[in-house]
Amino acid sequence: MRNISQPAALMFSVLKWGILFVVSLGLVLFFLLWLMLSSLGETTVYTEQNLWDYHSLTQDAIAQAPRITANYHFEFHNGDGYPSTNSIIFENARNVEALRDYLKSMGYQRDQSLTYGAEEWHRPGVPEANTFSIDYDPKTRQATLSMTL
Repeated sequence: MRNISQPAALMFSVLKWGILFVVSLGLVLFFLLWLMLSSLGETTVYTEQNLWDYHSLTQDAIAQAPRITANYHFEFHNGDGYPSTNSIIFENARNVEALRDYLKSMGYQRDQSLTYGAEEWHRPGVPEANTFSIDYDPKTRQATLSMTL
């Protein structure tokens, strides 16, 4: 068996660990890219008890929205070619006035030009601001506050 000099052994060790690092990094990046792309266009439904989804998907404005009922959940729809949305959906809601007051407190105004469908809320003079909508179905008593990102 042939003896390898000490500098050559050191270089071989550095090369071995460098290749291992590059391969490991490549696998991690591939996994993260696959994870991101696999959820495109899908809706994630979750509650505050699902800590990972709640803290990674919920926008601050949605997380801080007033809780108008005790029964609610969140949804995040990752836009596939269109903007993503984050929503909080309330069951058995009787009144959405607290949601309107919340949006007003953040400087948003209701778009009065829309006469049907969900209420659209915009921040005047700030075109890059997110858009909010409030949708209420009196038959099912389901209220939704959504934020378009």
